[in-house]
Amino acid sequence: MSAESKGWTAAPISFLALTLVLSLADAPAFSQGDETRAKAEARIESALTDYATALAETDRDARLAGFSRAEQGFASIVREGVETPALFTNLGNAAFQAAHPGRAVLAYRRALALDPNAMVPRQNLAHFRSLLPAWVPTPNEAAGAQTLLFYRGIPTSLRAALAAGSFLLGALGFALAIRRKEGAWRGLGYFAWVVWALLLASVLLDGNEDRRDFAVIMVEETPARSADSDLAPLSLPDPLPAGVEVERLETRTEWSRVRLANGRDVWVRNSAVTSIGRSQSL
Repeated sequence: MSAESKGWTAAPISFLALTLVLSLADAPAFSQGDETRAKAEARIESALTDYATALAETDRDARLAGFSRAEQGFASIVREGVETPALFTNLGNAAFQAAHPGRAVLAYRRALALDPNAMVPRQNLAHFRSLLPAWVPTPNEAAGAQTLLFYRGIPTSLRAALAAGSFLLGALGFALAIRRKEGAWRGLGYFAWVVWALLLASVLLDGNEDRRDFAVIMVEETPARSADSDLAPLSLPDPLPAGVEVERLETRTEWSRVRLANGRDVWVRNSAVTSIGRSQSL
């Protein structure tokens, strides 16, 4: 799938520079000293320059080469252990402009794994999904559903601590209600235990989500088969394009059973799919 043919609109270069500078300010890989930070920022400036130069190119091959250089520049920072939503977002932008849709979607999903409320990678990912063929199943993420997941901006450890505190507060409220015969304390107990139940549910839901292996099809024209064999019948009349989001359910030797967004299970080669949680595979 070509970025040129699909009419992808790149993010402004000034926005890319701003988000990257801000995102690297507290990155753990730069805690070793100013020299390490300076070298990394110099490489980022080089990647941004490659991106800006590619945007101005009129020759298609030169544009793709420039975006590929920018992609490799951003990816080299990730490989050193720096993982921020802005860095992954810019990596995704460069990858998509370089006509590497699988890498682009992988980067956007990793940005959202770090910050589920990040708007830019979510918007870019939604735009990419709209460019896929109509028959390809895509995740349906309504705005309302994202609003219900606002709690993910609060660290799980903090929610667990707040849940414990709410439970103790509820127990105290009921104890005081029994001793003083006052309904207000009982109401406090009920309220605190409702808060405890909601916080506990959010922690448990996050635990279940973390155990799921979400992944991205990385190889163009990936056959989807009914079993783990090259001789098995095709499950779909057309091969899956790069960038399709799936959930990996099972792995057998050279094959993975994956679930598409419409709930259908198919088998693909392990080499064709990459898990979102494994950033070292970039």
